[in-house]
Amino acid sequence: MSQIFDQSSDAIFAGALAAQSQRSTLAQYALQQAAKYMQSKNNDAAIKEFKKALAFDPENDTAHTYLGNIYLQQNKTKEAIKEFKESVRLQPLSVNSLVNLGNAYVQDKNYLEAEKSFKSAARMDPLNPVPDYTLGHVYLNTDRLNEAEAQFKKVEKITPRDGNVFYSLGMLYNKQGKHEEAAKNLEKALVLKPKFPAANYELGVAYNAMGEKDKAQEQLSVLNSTDYNLAQDLKYVINKPRIVTMDTSKSGGFAELLGPGTPLWALDPSLMEPDSSKEFSISFTFTEKMDIASVTNPLNWSITRANSAEGGYYNNTMPVSSKEVAIPRFPLSVTYNYETKEATIKFRLSQNADGTATIDPKHLVFGFKGKDASGREMDSSGDEINGYSLTGF
Repeated sequence: MSQIFDQSSDAIFAGALAAQSQRSTLAQYALQQAAKYMQSKNNDAAIKEFKKALAFDPENDTAHTYLGNIYLQQNKTKEAIKEFKESVRLQPLSVNSLVNLGNAYVQDKNYLEAEKSFKSAARMDPLNPVPDYTLGHVYLNTDRLNEAEAQFKKVEKITPRDGNVFYSLGMLYNKQGKHEEAAKNLEKALVLKPKFPAANYELGVAYNAMGEKDKAQEQLSVLNSTDYNLAQDLKYVINKPRIVTMDTSKSGGFAELLGPGTPLWALDPSLMEPDSSKEFSISFTFTEKMDIASVTNPLNWSITRANSAEGGYYNNTMPVSSKEVAIPRFPLSVTYNYETKEATIKFRLSQNADGTATIDPKHLVFGFKGKDASGREMDSSGDEINGYSLTGF
């Protein structure tokens, strides 16, 4: 009787082993099919095969990991998190599994859980730069900038020849407004990793903020041949609107080349009469199409006396006498031609009671502080113009 029982048990056990072996074989076949579908970019078919593999072998970490990666590509973050959690359960000591889970949480904008995953991975392998590096970006994206800097500095000690680390530091310093520090780190990043469009972009941003316009344009030139989208982004940053020309040909007599001590009546004979006044108009051309509401708002414009190296000095630095004409602070009105990018302002100048008012047209500065059609503020090196400069400064 005992022998019969033993034989029966052996048969059941052998059958179970055979069934298990068959399920394992079917799972491996499904994984192979999934891999083929992934190579042909047919992710939906690959998902079905990975699910088949898990039906035969629910503990298959490979299937969970690849499913999670595909879901992340499809922006199905909840599904990806579920798969990566299974991977962590099956491989609790795997740094890669924790990093994958952390990345899924980042894409889901669940930064608290992402931080937990990356910290766990970092504790597991302190010499692995990936968890600390990615945690630094979590801090960067959530404006915990000091903590981000500490993470990147930590990674720099682990991998001092990794261009990505210096790129990240450069991006951080740009965000903090420390553009010189940003430039130093980004230049180093490009030495270590020459083909790095993202670093070219950030370096262009840094140079532009430092006033190094030519160097910023060099980075734009690099991006024009390497990354069209980043080139457009950098162009948006560095090619802010500027005033490029002023036209007085239809001004009604205002001559921007006349210098200090010009009698007001020299602009128009009607101003020889005491207490007379006249309206003048001047047109200005911008490099970009401007926001119509912004550019036609007289309060966004200013009329002042020059007092800088770029615009010269009103009356050549001589004191303004009592005879000097009163300068209106704002224009009376502004019109704008969207197609030609040309704004025309009107302003009024008045003669004094003696008919002896003087003016320095060459050093009368016209400025604009509004925005262009894309919402960009004016380039501070090109938001003013006068007859002395004849171009924006």
